[in-house]
Amino acid sequence: MSDDYVDEENSSQILSCFPPPFLQFLETNDIDPNIYTIKSLPRYICLNTHFPSSQLPSPSDLSFQLSCTRIQEVPNFPHFFSLPSVTKIANSSAYKQGKIFGIDLSSAIAIYSLDIHPNDHILDLCCAPGAKLCLISNILDNVGIGTITGVDISKNRLSVCKNLCKKYKITKVRLFLEDGTKFNVLAPSYLEPIKKMIGQLHELHINENRLKNPEDKSDKITPFWTPKILRNDPQKRGSQYLYDKVIVDAECTHDGSISHILKYEKYGWETFEKNFLNPDRLNSLWDLQLNLLRNGWSLLKPDGILVYSTCSLSKKQNEDVIEWFLANYKNARLETIPNIANLKTAPLKVNEYNNTDLFKLVRFDPIHSNTSGFFVAKIRKIKET
Repeated sequence: MSDDYVDEENSSQILSCFPPPFLQFLETNDIDPNIYTIKSLPRYICLNTHFPSSQLPSPSDLSFQLSCTRIQEVPNFPHFFSLPSVTKIANSSAYKQGKIFGIDLSSAIAIYSLDIHPNDHILDLCCAPGAKLCLISNILDNVGIGTITGVDISKNRLSVCKNLCKKYKITKVRLFLEDGTKFNVLAPSYLEPIKKMIGQLHELHINENRLKNPEDKSDKITPFWTPKILRNDPQKRGSQYLYDKVIVDAECTHDGSISHILKYEKYGWETFEKNFLNPDRLNSLWDLQLNLLRNGWSLLKPDGILVYSTCSLSKKQNEDVIEWFLANYKNARLETIPNIANLKTAPLKVNEYNNTDLFKLVRFDPIHSNTSGFFVAKIRKIKET
């Protein structure tokens, strides 16, 4: 458990600042309010491995640039480092040059649960603000024909993704300004430019007669942004163009993000109550999360993997969502979350369910895990016989 509690007097002071609707939300969802009294949590960075290893900063380089002596590699997450929460990275040369990026450990756990391979086509249905895209691109590298398709409903947030993709030289990506519950563009099939870029043109097996004329845009959805390499994709239909992996990092109440919650103490709780604690909003979030899962599942290949995650500690937005999904999709099977043997997890809220597979779900919180609060589920789509 974390040793970073504030003292009892300050703890009471912090909790007294919370509005009654939020305290009621915590009680209803069996969330320990002491979670919000943790003094500090580490932040994380990852190296941008699109640079040659000889050009990437070493731990000692990072220590010097960040004026920080407490930089630690994170076991089982390559090129990942934890830093004290007060560490600023924006002024370092490594950050300015695009050699490091900030990313939450929760995002890394979710991404590594996808079990990414070089030729995978990956769909991120809630991609903003874009750090997940950076890590997916790291893992894909440029050794295969795998691509990333990012979707978000917010133009401003998607603009941030676009800037990150440019800064970190993510080349095999498409960004769509679309509703993730209705998005239906399948994985790219126009692969010649990608093959040429990675020097594997001799492996190309595409029937030219089946490709649409790239100038025929009548039934195409124009991406918000994509590099030239994927602009001529014909957006073909057919089960062979379903995605290999899908991540649904769903919109939620964000109550697991300590910094997100505490900022409302400064800026006012009215917006938080309106956006997240209104009963109608909470019900609409449940519907949104289910619909994102449904749509992501429909776009996933048989034997593919879908990862569902939130930064909420609410049972309704986590275990309840997955329990409902497993009950209604018989070709769904939970799998074990990888790479977390060295991390402490928080207790699940699954005692009332009959499905023992739910114990493969994973929760983290500040008290047990010394991380922000988040939830992850890994679901495989079983081939129907």
